[in-house]
Amino acid sequence: MNFEKQARTLFEEHYNCAQSVFGSFARQFDLDFDTAMRIATPFGGGIGHSGGMCGAVAGGILAIGLVRGIAVYDKEKKEACYGLANMFLQRFSEEHGSLTCPGLLGLNIGDQESLQEARDQKLFKNLCPQFVGDAARLAAELLGLMDES
Repeated sequence: MNFEKQARTLFEEHYNCAQSVFGSFARQFDLDFDTAMRIATPFGGGIGHSGGMCGAVAGGILAIGLVRGIAVYDKEKKEACYGLANMFLQRFSEEHGSLTCPGLLGLNIGDQESLQEARDQKLFKNLCPQFVGDAARLAAELLGLMDES
């Protein structure tokens, strides 16, 4: 499965950045799509338009948890999952220079005027699809799920 393409498609269908990345993994790993979308909703826009961590990044972390998280305590598996999450964060930051919406967009979307400016400049349309696709790709790479085609 091409997680990057699926994430971009979901984003084009007006799901938020976190929903788009996480949703691209949901069906593949038997998580009900509607449930996945509800879980990821508040992580969009820098977590509720707070200007925090980019929702695409949060969606990638959620995907890592979905695939490699634990439901029963296992210290080794928990630490391995943390390691993947840290590698994901490092790689995304290396590619884009930041993990936060203000760092990626150049505007603090936690501020209503800046949020409107980002909308007016079409930053969500012009920049965010790349972040969404890259987050899905990086998560898939780290999880060993890259599409062969």
